[in-house]
Amino acid sequence: MHRATRGGVRVLGHGDTPALERLLATDPVANVSVSATIRARRSAGPGKGRNGAVVLGIDGDNGLLAACWTGSNIIPVGATPAQGELFGVAVGAMRRRVASIYGDAEAVLEIFDATGWTGARDVRADQPLMAITQASGVQPLAGARLSRSGDFPRVEQASAAMFTEELGFSPYAQGAGQYRERVRGLINAGHSIIAVDPETSEIMFKAEFGAVSPEVVQVQGVWVRPSHRGRGLAGPGMAAVVERGLQLAPTVSLYVNSYNTAAIRTYERVGFTQVGTFATILF
Repeated sequence: MHRATRGGVRVLGHGDTPALERLLATDPVANVSVSATIRARRSAGPGKGRNGAVVLGIDGDNGLLAACWTGSNIIPVGATPAQGELFGVAVGAMRRRVASIYGDAEAVLEIFDATGWTGARDVRADQPLMAITQASGVQPLAGARLSRSGDFPRVEQASAAMFTEELGFSPYAQGAGQYRERVRGLINAGHSIIAVDPETSEIMFKAEFGAVSPEVVQVQGVWVRPSHRGRGLAGPGMAAVVERGLQLAPTVSLYVNSYNTAAIRTYERVGFTQVGTFATILF
């Protein structure tokens, strides 16, 4: 990797943690996923094991200029397109198996191009990054609440249905145990929100906080049961999600595919505004 980039990219160590935290703080909305992970790990240093996640860095005269989380997902932090290209060369030389590259659109697309990787399952080049910092003017959905441990079976079912619909394959294909632990962890952390149909006891709306930092929560997994679509649940449901999210951090964010115009209109009606553009490469 070092040779491939002619020394332009290095692996960060524990001593780089303060510098990485300062870089993450320059855009807390875009960087919330990495911020939450680094906060949990309490270090910018490499993870355990041969395939443990690492953070790559590019330095300038005044210290760390850009970084790139490199694990099962590749996530650039503060990278320009040129720096994204360097990270792509470095990641390609590492020959890692990854699930996705996501983050700032320009950097992500440059990383992908520079890796030389082929066979991407999907390239989502335009995903508005949206945020809200105050309660929605839409009335929150009555009955929306945090999931409880007893809700796990139906939350798992709804989450798997949403995953399959969104990505085109079952989440269990990548490891059923790992997926179930992810769902259970969101419930236990108080990061899973549901609304249940009082007649059928089925989950009719759900969403999760996929990443949480003191500054930002990022909403993921927004889903309305197909049989309940067209009933006006999405806007009030998201208003309830915002209400809960603002109890955890001053900003609630999400990103959405640009072709999902109905979802974008709903988010705008709730009060979200676009603050950036993401891209996601799925493998």
